[in-house]
Amino acid sequence: MKPIFTAVIFAFITSLCIAQEKQLSMENAFLNVRTFLAPETLKQLQWIKGTNNLSYLDAKSGKQVLISKHAEDSKETTLVDLAGLNASLSTAGAGIELNTFPNIEWLSDSKFRFLQQGKELTYDLKSKTAIIKEPSLPKDADNAEEDPSGKRIAYTVKNNLLIAEAGKQKTITNDTEENIVNGKSVHREEFGISKGTFWSPKGNFLAFYRMDQTMVADYPVIDWASRPAKNINIKYPMAGEKSHEVTLGVYSVTTGKTIFVETGEPKEQYLTNIAWSPDEKHIYIAMLNRDQNHMKLNSFNAFSGAFEKTLFEEKDAKYVEPLHPMVFVKGHPDQFIWQSMRDGFNHLYLYNSNGKLIKQLTKGKWL
Repeated sequence: MKPIFTAVIFAFITSLCIAQEKQLSMENAFLNVRTFLAPETLKQLQWIKGTNNLSYLDAKSGKQVLISKHAEDSKETTLVDLAGLNASLSTAGAGIELNTFPNIEWLSDSKFRFLQQGKELTYDLKSKTAIIKEPSLPKDADNAEEDPSGKRIAYTVKNNLLIAEAGKQKTITNDTEENIVNGKSVHREEFGISKGTFWSPKGNFLAFYRMDQTMVADYPVIDWASRPAKNINIKYPMAGEKSHEVTLGVYSVTTGKTIFVETGEPKEQYLTNIAWSPDEKHIYIAMLNRDQNHMKLNSFNAFSGAFEKTLFEEKDAKYVEPLHPMVFVKGHPDQFIWQSMRDGFNHLYLYNSNGKLIKQLTKGKWL
């Protein structure tokens, strides 16, 4: 709810600055939040592996284009557009035509990979060709995520979690209750949550969400696209009523066993911003109360799931909104960067692994 409200306010202020004479109607404020009033953003912004170049998606002449930009001089280079990517897939015989640019992962300065329809595809910028690797995922596989070693793929089938390796599938969860969900995003994708699986840095462990929503009341949603329209019940926790309960499982590739992190009470808390320590010994969770005004960044033992310590807390009379997991500093496994809006603006803070603030990296009345 808060991001939509923020976008409305942002659009309102922007419209006043650009065109004082134009009045913002209530209709525009709510119906066009995600259209011409939406704030601009850089989609899929990331570093190109082994370089000082950033890549992101842009729309040029109505076409999706993958752009590279150097961090120092801002020189812009077009890498490949959607049409070119589709042409390479057709030549490779992938049998796939993309309607939108896929989520990519850089393998080197000239190659990126992505998963589509149970296939792993690699695109080479130099040769402008695509290579197909078949991990043999079932057709109903969803939420696929490859581990850092490239040997395994975690995915879901319906509401259960599986792993594919060397052409074989291993079932990690086997819940038969339809309202228990494994390996998918939870908490209605608030607080930066966009997925349900989290590989450790070396791929030896897989953390995953398990959501029990059996206690949540049904909420009716009308499907107007069908004829006649029909009712579909979803689980939606209304304010003041029972909410779903989320836990975090950790599967060990070596032992084949799963433990659950001891996140404790209350069960209706938010488990957000999951992160691993570089040595895979600890897992971190930003734990937020249901009132959304008190967050604890907690450390847990990755082998036993036991609580270790609270690194720090954030409180606010209205709300706190952790949106990004901690990022460990390369070459300094005892330091991490944390993003917070504690001073009213989203800024970066440098901490050590014991939760001591070293310094605030950015500061000012800007995001």
